[in-house]
Amino acid sequence: MFFCISKIDSIVRIPPLLTGIVSLCAVASCATGVDPIAEEPAGSQLNTLNHIYYHANPFPAKPDAAEIREASVRLENASEWERQLLTELFPGDESLQALAIRDLDGDGIQDYRISDYYGRFLEGDTDVDGDGVNNVLDRQPYDASIADPEGAELPPHVAWRSLGKQEEMVLMQEELFRDYGILLVERSAQFTPELTRSVFDAVTRVYSSIFLGNRKLPTLRVVATEISSLLYADADEGAGDFAQVFPATRTMEIYSLGIESPPIIQLGFLAHEIAHMAQFAMDYDDDRRDAIVRDNRFDPERFHALVADYGWTVVPYDVDPTNVYRLFRPQYISIEPWSYLYFDETPEEWQAWLTAISEEVGAPAYLSDSRVTAYNIPGDYSMTSPWEWYSDHVIAYVYLSMLRSLADDCDPGSVEDLARELQEQVVAEWWPAFRFENVRGAAIQQHLAAEFPLQTDDLAYLAATYLLAELHGSCVP
Repeated sequence: MFFCISKIDSIVRIPPLLTGIVSLCAVASCATGVDPIAEEPAGSQLNTLNHIYYHANPFPAKPDAAEIREASVRLENASEWERQLLTELFPGDESLQALAIRDLDGDGIQDYRISDYYGRFLEGDTDVDGDGVNNVLDRQPYDASIADPEGAELPPHVAWRSLGKQEEMVLMQEELFRDYGILLVERSAQFTPELTRSVFDAVTRVYSSIFLGNRKLPTLRVVATEISSLLYADADEGAGDFAQVFPATRTMEIYSLGIESPPIIQLGFLAHEIAHMAQFAMDYDDDRRDAIVRDNRFDPERFHALVADYGWTVVPYDVDPTNVYRLFRPQYISIEPWSYLYFDETPEEWQAWLTAISEEVGAPAYLSDSRVTAYNIPGDYSMTSPWEWYSDHVIAYVYLSMLRSLADDCDPGSVEDLARELQEQVVAEWWPAFRFENVRGAAIQQHLAAEFPLQTDDLAYLAATYLLAELHGSCVP
């Protein structure tokens, strides 16, 4: 697992999660700039607006001549950095450039974020017409004169009961929305019954300590399905993405790889992504959310204080002025003025160290090398930042907790066989650079057990549903 950072003529020294994305990704390398746009990009870019909130949502008005002229003037007066990126993403297309910088309701928040990989449009302002109704719940998100007030019931355009989904899926969507304020919504891809169940179980059982008693997580409001994180599903840069979170819009997106993965993997990456939203919630309030939405600024002082106890150091630095932008919002570029060290080494140095061990002993054996296990490192991706390190430890915490819950009813040898099968035949196939057993004895695991305690009944259900029902091994008394 590796985290991809896009950069144009500048060095980005922080993982780009504060721009609105955290990704569980298996890509081996990242682009160093905007790649040449593929054939007929404009149509593909424009098409992303057909499902930016929900499948077949209304389309925004086409920019008229006056809007295009205004956008042209603003682009001409923008920084060289912004002008370069926007014109590379939408070469010669003044209409798309105008859409990219549009602010329909004039509240100072651009309607869209723009992926600096190929120019995919993403939600920017969660209420583009300013009528008080969230875009995803608004049957006319671009028309403030048609506003159905938000309520406890799902509106028909996103209600699975109205759309003819299976009854079990319908009931889970309704309960998540009614009791926890989380909407499951389909965009360019569809939920499966298995994924719906995995999301439901992650919320109500893995994170029952957060959601118990119909409480809500302020950073999570929408879980959506998309074919790909990027404009093109076959783009190498997004080939390993399972899911991403967007704290500014309080959204998690799940991609085809995540949709198609087995439920035990789904439960793992969902635990990882919801952990990111819990990380942001430590320092989250209306002012800080506004700062993320408007300026990509976020001060995670509580989270930084937490991970400092486990070896992570925050290193401030002066922001590169070419990374500061006002005209539009690229997806992957961050302007946060800090980077990280883990036990006084940079993430790049840790990656080089892991690579050297891998070249010495071979993959995947390097993950069980004593030099790696001594630091309780679950995988390469964990070392890219404390945000990923923490969330990867959550995956391991959930898996190990399920295995431990079988100890009273199963022979120790059976539990060991199940753990081996989970690691070698399932996890290694989907996340070849992740070994959950490496976290045994890690100090952060004690924190997770206290922060996200798993109830006995929930563990019994999770173990039966996601371990015993999916693996070939069995529980022998």
